[in-house]
Amino acid sequence: MRSYLGMNMTIKLTAILAIVLGIPAHEASAAHILEPLGTEIAATAPRGRIFGQIVYDYAKFENGTTLKTHLLPVEFEAGIGERSQLNLEGVVVLREEVGTAREHGVDELAFGLKHRFLDEGPTAPDAAFEVEYVPSAGLTGNGHALAGTLILSKNLGPRVVLHLNGGYELETERELAVELGTPSDPDAVAAVTEEVHNQATWIYSVAPMFKVIPDKLILLAELNGRTHASGDTELVLVPEIIAVVQNETVFALQNVAFKFAVLFGLNDDSPDVGFKFGISKLF
Repeated sequence: MRSYLGMNMTIKLTAILAIVLGIPAHEASAAHILEPLGTEIAATAPRGRIFGQIVYDYAKFENGTTLKTHLLPVEFEAGIGERSQLNLEGVVVLREEVGTAREHGVDELAFGLKHRFLDEGPTAPDAAFEVEYVPSAGLTGNGHALAGTLILSKNLGPRVVLHLNGGYELETERELAVELGTPSDPDAVAAVTEEVHNQATWIYSVAPMFKVIPDKLILLAELNGRTHASGDTELVLVPEIIAVVQNETVFALQNVAFKFAVLFGLNDDSPDVGFKFGISKLF
């Protein structure tokens, strides 16, 4: 009888929490932390909750010159309603190696809004749209960008979920071109002009997920692509594993997911190999 009463009380408390926060009961758990490292999901963070994630991202490119990148993407998503969330994202370049040259700094800072406009039905998927503004892009901070992404998520069975993303990004970069040389001094600055470069990119991802242990252990594979207006395409295959920790007595281990992925480039414009390790938490 005590066990039954305790279970009944837990169920009631969960339902009350969902009602107070204005979210469905199943979202009162930390389902949002199951998001793949490179593909967005249609679900939004519960109202009044914050989803945080930090990732170590290493990639190696071999295309005449060896390029190695060590990145630290950080993101926070705050639920502002049953269907909407605000995003804050940043990418720190811990080290970028091109031959013997080394660079580091903040590569990107972005703000965004995601809104889920369609609930999953017998045939329809969950659907959301996300807009993102990047006021500072590039290590020199001389670029900015605007992007929009359509996000679809669909349960194909009790243990299989499919996520699809399709987006468009327009990046503008401003550079100062310095012309040297005057009749009296060949090293003097003759003119300074500002050059503006626009680059459009189509972004797409597909991520089938298999729930080995529902809400605890997930296996998936991502296919992430970026096609630039110039025709250059980056295409990466990313096998990934997500393990969730739920420790009700230790706050640091409540609603935490550990994620590990390996990157395999599928063409010359993609990284040859790489890996990602991420930690996600719902606060």
